Amino acid sequence: MFSEILINKQNLIDNVLYLKSKCDAELCVMVKANAYGHGAKEVVTILQDYVQCFGVSNQAEALALRSLTNRPIIVFGRCENYFECMARGVNFALLSLDHAKEIVSIYKSAHIKPQMHLCVNSGMNRYGVRDVGECKKIIKLLKRNGLALEGIYTHFSSLTTDEEYTKMQQERFKEICKLIPGEWDCITHVGGGRSVFEGLKADMFRVGLYAYGYGEENLKPVMSVQSKIVDIQKVKKGEHVGYLCGYSAQEDMTIATVPLGYGDGLPRKLSNALEVDINGQRVKNVGNICMDAFMVDVSDVECRIGDCVTVLHDATALSKLLQTTEYEVLTNMTKLRGTKKII
Repeated sequence: MFSEILINKQNLIDNVLYLKSKCDAELCVMVKANAYGHGAKEVVTILQDYVQCFGVSNQAEALALRSLTNRPIIVFGRCENYFECMARGVNFALLSLDHAKEIVSIYKSAHIKPQMHLCVNSGMNRYGVRDVGECKKIIKLLKRNGLALEGIYTHFSSLTTDEEYTKMQQERFKEICKLIPGEWDCITHVGGGRSVFEGLKADMFRVGLYAYGYGEENLKPVMSVQSKIVDIQKVKKGEHVGYLCGYSAQEDMTIATVPLGYGDGLPRKLSNALEVDINGQRVKNVGNICMDAFMVDVSDVECRIGDCVTVLHDATALSKLLQTTEYEVLTNMTKLRGTKKII
């Protein structure tokens, strides 16, 4: 394949060690959505000796990773088959009293103890329990059936935008944490943006984008994307480049073709705005990005077919062009038809 995702192993490890130093607690690294495009299997393999556990969004993600690590894997969304999760030693979120009743029923028939983490909806309003009374009923139900929680957690939605709302979320979470029986070996964990840097108290912090190098100046991007020049064309003044006359040559020029397009996660919206590196020089895309290729102006660059093209080394730059977030830029790379290489 001409295109590949490069994963900088040392940057990933350094980021995690730095984050741990800032919160003085254990870390759960989120590897959902194929580790934000970085490759879940690769990230888990690199980090399993550095973090407490890994977080995913669904059962399929958890089971795909189960054989790669003996660290806990927590599913933070709904699962399709809780018996299978219990049988495979997968941790999962407990989302409501009805959900707790469902799990207890499975436990009674299967005699496999579930590893559950109670999700507290402190204000994110996505998943979880927000009512103190419902939490008390869940705890009573679990105790009556000889079960306990592995953890209790919440997610802060607005750490960087609304201090008062965050304080309200903290207070709600603390109130419900007080309900946990003292005999339970139950950890508290929190997540959301800058939680690691806010002086919050918890046994564990969940980190996603920060582990991959974004959100704080001391963190280093982990992913870069490279491809190669596969063709070079001479274009005359007045001719068009790409679909729909997306670019018209103002003078004679040299165009290089790179085999990576919107089918690989490179948004078409970047057409005529994307800049890439070739042989130490920045060059600009011309013409509309195609499904499987884009073209760049190399009139002033010495290059040839086979030369390396660095398409992505800083997701922040692309996110600004797209008026979106680094999350979207990075996860788009999951579509890339290429290889992953750990460097």
